[in-house]
Amino acid sequence: MGRREDVRRRTRAEILETAHRMGEAEGWRAVTIRRIAAEIDYSAPVIYQHFPSKDSVLRTLLEQGNGELAERMRHAAAGGPVAQGPYLASAAYVEFARTRPGLHQLMSGAPGADVDATARRAAAAEVIAFTRELISAWAEETSADPGSVEDACDLLWGTLLGLASIGSIEDIGFDRALRLTRQAVTALLGYWSSPAAPSAGHPQTIEEKT
Repeated sequence: MGRREDVRRRTRAEILETAHRMGEAEGWRAVTIRRIAAEIDYSAPVIYQHFPSKDSVLRTLLEQGNGELAERMRHAAAGGPVAQGPYLASAAYVEFARTRPGLHQLMSGAPGADVDATARRAAAAEVIAFTRELISAWAEETSADPGSVEDACDLLWGTLLGLASIGSIEDIGFDRALRLTRQAVTALLGYWSSPAAPSAGHPQTIEEKT
């Protein structure tokens, strides 16, 4: 029984590694069950014994990618003072996109990545939870009041998702994306530290601004 389970784990790992390699090299549209089977010299029914569909393969890769991203962010933030945590973790996010471009494209909904936005957000639960912890720790350390930590988390997470995505654009590149990340995080933290920042659930209107 143990040997059978070991073979099953190795086969699943081989399928996922093949799909990941294919997605990185050719884009996620190129990933199909038949292509995976041909690459590792299995029949398609064997692949279906482990994953019922391409969607199932991609969802598993999404979970693995987000797990790796969360670990990188935690490790980066642990390497400095709490007040610098958002900067360090944000840089780690962009570096992840640089070193794992295909996975990040899958996580951000690239063409051919047949996973809907709700599922992608669910797969990012660990990253989102850590981002909330990061903002809460920073706010406590600096006596800032970001209002709604949940809103602040989504704003930072969405900002990093966009910056990491544009890093893959050739005339922008990841070095510039990292500089922009520093600027964006500085602006967000400065805003959340300002007593003039609107409270949670009460966005400023044009009239209030004027």
